[in-house]
Amino acid sequence: MQAQITLTPPESKALIAKAVISLDPVKRALKDGIILLGSSTTCAFVLEELTNKKVEKGYGCGIIIPRGTCLMQEMLDSIRQRGYARNWILEKGKLYEDTPIDDVLKRMGSEDVFIKGANAIDPNGNVGIFLGSSIGGTIGKVIGIAMARGIRMIIPVGLEKMIPTSIFHASSESGIGKMDYSMGMPVGVLPLNGTVVDEVKAFQILNNVEAIPIGAGGVGGAEGAITLVIKGSDKEVKVSIKLIDSIKGTSEPRADPPECKDCKYPGCSLGEVA
Repeated sequence: MQAQITLTPPESKALIAKAVISLDPVKRALKDGIILLGSSTTCAFVLEELTNKKVEKGYGCGIIIPRGTCLMQEMLDSIRQRGYARNWILEKGKLYEDTPIDDVLKRMGSEDVFIKGANAIDPNGNVGIFLGSSIGGTIGKVIGIAMARGIRMIIPVGLEKMIPTSIFHASSESGIGKMDYSMGMPVGVLPLNGTVVDEVKAFQILNNVEAIPIGAGGVGGAEGAITLVIKGSDKEVKVSIKLIDSIKGTSEPRADPPECKDCKYPGCSLGEVA
C-alpha cells in the first residue's frame, strides 16, 4: 500500500520526537541512566514525549526569525543569570531543569544519552549545528566528553533543514569572526556525529514503512512542509496514516526573541545578546 502525506515543520517534529523516545538506548537511559536534552524547538517535542507534559514556551536556544539568526529570550535570561543556556536532564526518569551541565557530565557514561537538535542536514545525511557563542556553547562543552566516553548522541532534525551544500563545506565557510556583515548573530557550523532521526528514519522506526520525500515547501502555514510517499504493507501504512492524523494541526511552542534596542549586528534590529 502507498499513501501520500504532508507534514508541516511542527508536525514533523512531533513525529520525530515519537521515534526518538522509541529508540532502545533512550528507553534504557530513561529507566536506568541519564538523558541530557539540549535546548532546541525539536527537543521541546522530545521533552513532551518523555514527560507527558505540554511545553507551552519554546525550549530553543538559537532561533532563526525573519530578521536573521537570533537567541530566545528565555535562553538569554538563563545565560545572564546562570552563565549557561538551560538544558533538561532526566535521571532515572526524574526531570531536573536547573542542574549545571558540568555536574551532569561528571556522571555520564556510555549507557547515557545526549539528545541535541540540529540546524542543517545535507543530502548525504550529515548534520550540523550553529555555534553562536565564541567558546562553542553547550555543544562545545559536551561533544568532546561525549565522544571520549562513548555517550550516545541522538540528533533529531526535520528535512525542512535540508541544505544543498555539504555540512563540511558549510562549516568551512562559516564562523563568527569571518563575517563582515550579518543579519542577526553570525555563527559557526559544527558537524555532528550520532544517530540522526529525520522524518524518513522516524517512519522506519515507528511503523517499519519506507518514506520517500517527493516535495518540500508550501504556503498559508505550510511553509517548510515536507510531502512524502509512504510504502509498506496495508497494516503498516494504515497505522502510519492514523499516527499522522493524530499529530495534524500540531503547533510550535512559543519562541520569543529579545527586544534589544542597540544592535551590534547591522542587518538586525536586535541588540547584543551575550
